[in-house]
Amino acid sequence: MSKQDYKITKEDKWFKVEVFDKNGFNTTVYEKDIIQASRFIIDWWENAKERQKSHKLLEGAIYGCT
Repeated sequence: MSKQDYKITKEDKWFKVEVFDKNGFNTTVYEKDIIQASRFIIDWWENAKERQKSHKLLEGAIYGCT
């Protein structure tokens, strides 16, 4: 299991947000301000269980096709 983490860097007028959840999923987005960047991180972490469920369903569907 991975560690929950994030990194915010300023790139020109945008904030680059790299976020990782406890299940090992990650994403990178660009937000206009630090508030939106922070909100995205919180939302990403709150939706970790749904991503894990979706991933398991997709994994099962792919396995069923083989």
